[in-house]
Amino acid sequence: MNRVINKKFVGRQTVNKKRAVSNSTRHNIFLKASNSIRSYSVKPEEPSPVTTMSDSSYVSLIDKYKPPSFTKHLAADIRVPFAPYHLIPDDLKIPGRSYDSMADFSQKKYQNNEQPPLEDHSVEIKGGMKYDKYLSESYLHKPRQLLSGAFSYSLPEARKQHKFLTVSPNAMKDLNLNAEYELNKENNTYFEEILGGQKIVEKTFPYSQAYAGFQFGQFAGQLGDGRVINLFEVEGDNGQKFEIQLKGAGKTAFSRFADGKAILRSSVREFIISEYLNAIGIPTTRSLAITSLTKTYAQRERALSCAIVARFAPSWVRVGTFDLYRARGDRKGLRKMADYCIEHVFGGEGKLGDVVIDGGATKYDKLYLEIVRRNARTTAMCQVYGFLNGVLNTDNTSIMGLCIDFGPFAIMDKFNPGYTPNSEDGENRYGYDNVPSSVWWNLTRLGEDLGELIGAGPKFVNDESLLKGNIDAELEGKIIGRANKVIDMAQQEYQDEFLKTYIETFGKRLGLAKVNTGDNDELISPMLKMMWETEINYNKFFVTLSNIEFFKKPGGIETNSPAQSHDYLESAKKFIPLNFQNSKGWSTEEIAGKIAEFLKIYHQRLIDESTMSDNSRLLVSKSFNPKFVPSSWVMEEVVETLRENKCDDISTLKKLTKMICSPFDENSWGEELPDVQKRWMDSGESYDGEKYMLQCSCSS
Repeated sequence: MNRVINKKFVGRQTVNKKRAVSNSTRHNIFLKASNSIRSYSVKPEEPSPVTTMSDSSYVSLIDKYKPPSFTKHLAADIRVPFAPYHLIPDDLKIPGRSYDSMADFSQKKYQNNEQPPLEDHSVEIKGGMKYDKYLSESYLHKPRQLLSGAFSYSLPEARKQHKFLTVSPNAMKDLNLNAEYELNKENNTYFEEILGGQKIVEKTFPYSQAYAGFQFGQFAGQLGDGRVINLFEVEGDNGQKFEIQLKGAGKTAFSRFADGKAILRSSVREFIISEYLNAIGIPTTRSLAITSLTKTYAQRERALSCAIVARFAPSWVRVGTFDLYRARGDRKGLRKMADYCIEHVFGGEGKLGDVVIDGGATKYDKLYLEIVRRNARTTAMCQVYGFLNGVLNTDNTSIMGLCIDFGPFAIMDKFNPGYTPNSEDGENRYGYDNVPSSVWWNLTRLGEDLGELIGAGPKFVNDESLLKGNIDAELEGKIIGRANKVIDMAQQEYQDEFLKTYIETFGKRLGLAKVNTGDNDELISPMLKMMWETEINYNKFFVTLSNIEFFKKPGGIETNSPAQSHDYLESAKKFIPLNFQNSKGWSTEEIAGKIAEFLKIYHQRLIDESTMSDNSRLLVSKSFNPKFVPSSWVMEEVVETLRENKCDDISTLKKLTKMICSPFDENSWGEELPDVQKRWMDSGESYDGEKYMLQCSCSS
């Protein structure tokens, strides 16, 4: 295993009401800024307890939000920016509050565009409150290297025009939000404006997270949320908290050389794929809404219109978050981040999986192994469904094992182990065959980040020498030895958990009542080899296979008799669309012959399950084989339609949203656009091999 635990972790020192139902009072939670309405607070506070409205039990988004735990428990690089009270119109000022002593936010500028001395970073004002006397709103959008802290405060940048497009019905349901109510302008929910970056809520200040990352195997230094603004937390229908953020909302402290924008294409693609992955059961971050910025353009391969995606997740912490602390040599900050993840991301040490190791396990051992197991399971499921992220750097690896940050992703149309959807991945680092090892490579970097914590063990983890960095040669050796042992254990856990999930998920897609240890070599591998050679549609194969009747006699009577005869060649033809051609130039008969060979193997495997029948097999598989898959060419078609009509007609986007939110049930897709639906289902009436296995760049 290629890794090195740092012998010396020590680096440079880091610097240190419910609202009233009447419209007249509810506006007090918004303060006007420029041509949009925003509110700010001097310090993040807990909002008043949520109660229901007088005429309904429904609680709207602006009544149920909570300040984020991330900013409550972790440090920022600057103080809470002082509110721009000069921007508050008189009729919106909060009754009883004195504004005479409030600083003019817009006038605080850095001289010569440089950071002032840290010791002169704040002044006292009336009431004992502190504010950053140099801080301006423009500074929040100024790229910079953080000397310390896990995040930096930020704000969405003003845009010329916003056009709210649609929401995900599944996301609304999971967050206990009612679309009809929230999108009704008469209810003054500000739902569209908040999720479009036009307004922010009171009692919490938006922020952007800091993290670093290894990109294509090379450490890239500080990265962070370069175009993401985190808003607040919301509790879902199961009591789980979710952090809502806006992608494409403008420059932040971490934008580096970028423009803080997200183009319409990448925004639509992320909105669609995250909700589709969730619908088929793959752990993923989610999308709540999408807003078009019709008069905002970003220069990519050409000038392209932009958009904002409102997305949410239980946590946005990544492996790259820990990379940043290790790179800084910030021992105290790294431990604090690990403690935060244990307590506030995973819900406490008791919620982490068990770890058996000589001498006992610490909570940091358990944290590391929990992250490893989760990523192993998600990686296996992505492999089974043919989903590729395209850029699996450490900053794109979630500690919760979620699919995250969708760029040049794709779902394979045809099985090809050498396929990568990223046109810039010349070494195929994140191609299908290399994904499992690439994810483990990232998790090895995490083990190195946590090296001191997992290496210390129960005996030394809280030792004063470790806390202060006074590590002698003897203790150093013990830490390195144990850390490597834990990482070796994690590697085995990763392999075991991956293979277990991989075989079980394939078994469900194949409709097996149970899986055997030999299924990978005797059933799954021959199946994948057959699909690679024939080039038939990958995901449609499983749907077609589910409906092949292996156990019915000519009279229609179902049987599981081993003597049951079957015309495998005839069944094989059902997998081959009209006018189908593969790159090898095989005839239909040759392709059918290869498929028939696998059907014989599969049929025998079904016969081995003496209780198996066609109906029971379909009952198992139908919940794991979506009838619709959002191929890249489908999403491109929707994006082009939106571009051409400047998002005035969103019927194709809404149709696609219905289909990806209920991919197993065509009865939920509605009756609109039947010709479009038929084309997207790719029935094979006019096979066009050029549209499959598309690639795109990281530019988004």
